[in-house]
Amino acid sequence: MTSVFGIPPGTFETFLLVFVRTAVTLSLIPVIGGPQFPLQAKIALAGTIAFLVFKTMHPLVPLPSLYALAGAVLAQVLIGVVIGYIAFLVFMAVQFAGEIVDLQIGFSIVNVVNPLSQQQVSVIGQFELIVASLLYLATDSHLLMIAGLADSFKTVPLPYVAFSGGMQQDLGVFIGQSFLLAIKIAAPVAAALFVTNLALGLMARVAPQINVFIVGFPLQIGVGLIMVALTLPLLGYLLPPAFSGIPQQVQTTLSTMRASPAPAAP
Repeated sequence: MTSVFGIPPGTFETFLLVFVRTAVTLSLIPVIGGPQFPLQAKIALAGTIAFLVFKTMHPLVPLPSLYALAGAVLAQVLIGVVIGYIAFLVFMAVQFAGEIVDLQIGFSIVNVVNPLSQQQVSVIGQFELIVASLLYLATDSHLLMIAGLADSFKTVPLPYVAFSGGMQQDLGVFIGQSFLLAIKIAAPVAAALFVTNLALGLMARVAPQINVFIVGFPLQIGVGLIMVALTLPLLGYLLPPAFSGIPQQVQTTLSTMRASPAPAAP
C-alpha cells in the first residue's frame, strides 16, 4: 500500500483501525450511540478519541495487501460490536424489568418508541430507561466506558484477533447477571401486584356480586404506579454498581481473545 496524503502506510492503517473500532463502539454504547446524539457529533467524538489513542501507539508494520487490511478492519468491527453489546446489557435488563411491570399492571398493550434502540417498548419500560440513562450520565459511566474502550487496545492489540470459546462463556455469565438485575428491579412491583390480584380473587369468591374486572383494573394501575414511584430509589441503588462494572466485563471478555496471524492473500 502506498502512502496516503503523504502519510506512511503503517501510520495511516493504524489510525484507520483505531478509528473503526472506536466509531463502531461509540455507535452502539448507551446514550452516545442513540439517534438523539447527532451523527456529526459521533463522528467528531470518534475521530478525537481515535486520534488521542493513536498518539499513544506505535505505528503498525504496513499490511501486505488490501485483503489483509479488510480483514483487520472486520476484526475491529467485531470487537466494537462485542464492546457495545456488553455495554447495552444493563439497559436491556432495565427495559425487561419495565416490561414485566407493564405486563402485571396491564400496560403491555401500550407501546412507545425507545430512542436508544428504535424499537417499541412499554410505557414503564421507557420511563425506567430514561431514568437509567440519566443515572448513566450522572455517575460518569459514559466516561468509564470511553476509558475502557481506550484500554481495549492494550488488551486486544491491532490488527487481528481470534475469538475463543471463553468469550461465549463470559457473555453467558453477563447475560445471566443482567437477567438477575431485571428480576431485582421488577420484583417489588410484581410482588405487590401479585398480592393485589390475590386479594381480588378472594374478593370475587367472598362477594360474587362485585364486578372484579371493573374494580381490579384501576386498582392494579394505582397500586402499580405507586409501587413504581416507591421503588425508584432502587434504581439508584442497583444501577450505578452495574454501570461501573461494565468496563471490567468488557476487559474480561476481551482478554479471552487472542492475536491472530494475518490472513493470506487470495
